[in-house]
Amino acid sequence: MSSSTLSRRPQMQRIGLVGIGTAVLLVGISPAAMAATDVTIPLEPAEVELSAFPVENVGAMDPMADPATAPTVIPVEVQYGGTITVALPTELDDSAVEAALTFDDDGDGNPDVVYASNPTGAELPLTISGAGTGSITVTLPADDGTGVDAGTLFLEPLTTDPADLTAAFTYYDPLFYDLAFDAAAPAAQNVAPELVALAQVPCAISSTTACPVAVTAGSTVTLDLTATSVLRELGLTDLTGVQAGLQAIDANGDATGAAVPLTVQVSGSTATFVLPAGTAAGSYGLVVAQATPSGGVSVVAVQLAVAAASVAAPPAAPVANDGLRSNTGVEAVEAGSTGTLAVAAGAGMLLLAGAGGVTVVRNRRRPAAESGTCEV
Repeated sequence: MSSSTLSRRPQMQRIGLVGIGTAVLLVGISPAAMAATDVTIPLEPAEVELSAFPVENVGAMDPMADPATAPTVIPVEVQYGGTITVALPTELDDSAVEAALTFDDDGDGNPDVVYASNPTGAELPLTISGAGTGSITVTLPADDGTGVDAGTLFLEPLTTDPADLTAAFTYYDPLFYDLAFDAAAPAAQNVAPELVALAQVPCAISSTTACPVAVTAGSTVTLDLTATSVLRELGLTDLTGVQAGLQAIDANGDATGAAVPLTVQVSGSTATFVLPAGTAAGSYGLVVAQATPSGGVSVVAVQLAVAAASVAAPPAAPVANDGLRSNTGVEAVEAGSTGTLAVAAGAGMLLLAGAGGVTVVRNRRRPAAESGTCEV
C-alpha cells in the first residue's frame, strides 16, 4: 500500500452534500440574471464517483446532514488473533485487493507499526483471504504487548466491476476501518461498508466551472431519471423513495447547515417539488438522494441560481383630503403599524434575506486506477 495512504490518519469528512471520507472544494456563484420557471433537471450525470462508507464506524450516511458537523467515530471492536471479514458492495471488484493494519502509538498521524499482506522493509506480515470473492477476511495479529490497542485497517486497490458498471463510474481508494482491540470483542467480526455514488448535474463532478440551473422561487422543479441515465446501472429503475433538500450557502461558498427537506411528488421516473416562494434570490445547493437496491445510496448535487418570486405592488389607495391628510398619498407609518407600507416592507425583507453561494464537489482522493498496490 502506498506510503501516502498509510502516513495519514483517515478523517471522516462530510462532503457538503454527502458523507464520504473525501475532501471538497466549495465554489460560490452568482445568481442568474434571468431565472426560469417550471424547469426540468435531467438526472443524467457524465461521471459518478464511488466510495465505500464504513457505516459501522460512523452510522448510516445522511446526505442531508450539516457538513460542518463531524460524525462521532465508533471503532469496530475486534480481538487480537481474531478475524474481521469485510463484505464489499457487489459493484466493486476486489480481485487485486491487499490489506494493511497500522498502529499510531504516539498519535502523530504517522504509523509506528505496520502489518501488510505484501510486507516490505520493516512491515510485518498480515494474512488475508477471499480476494476476488467480494468477502475479504483479515486475520489479525497477536498482541505484542506494546503500544496502543487501536488500529486502522486499509483495503485497496478496489475498482468498479466492469460486469456491473461502465466507465462513467470511478471508485476512490482506500476503504478503511478504525478498530479497537478488546479481549471481550467477538473473535470473528463482520462489517459491510455502504456504497456511496456521488454525481453532479448538469456539468460533470470533475468540472472546475460552475454550472448553475436558473430557477425562480415558487416555481415547480421536475427531476427526470432519463432512460439513458448511468444511475440506472446502480439498479435504479425509477425515482421511488427519492429525497430532495435545499442547502443554504454563505458568501464564501460554505454550507451553513443541514439541507432543508422539500416535499417531493414521485411519478415513475420523474419527481417534482415546488421551490418555496419565499426563497431569497441567491445561490443554493440542491441535494437529490435515493437508496439503491444493493443497499447503497446515490446522491446527485445540483447548483441552483434562484431568482426571487415577483411581488405585485399593492393597488394605490384613493386620494382623500380629510382634515390634515396630504394629497400626495404619502403617510407616516407609526411604530407597530400593520398598514400597507409596513406589510410591503416586511415582504421585501423576506425576499432579500439569505443570499449565498453554491456547493461544488471536488474530489482530491486518488482513483483506484492510480493507487496501485500496497507498497511503501
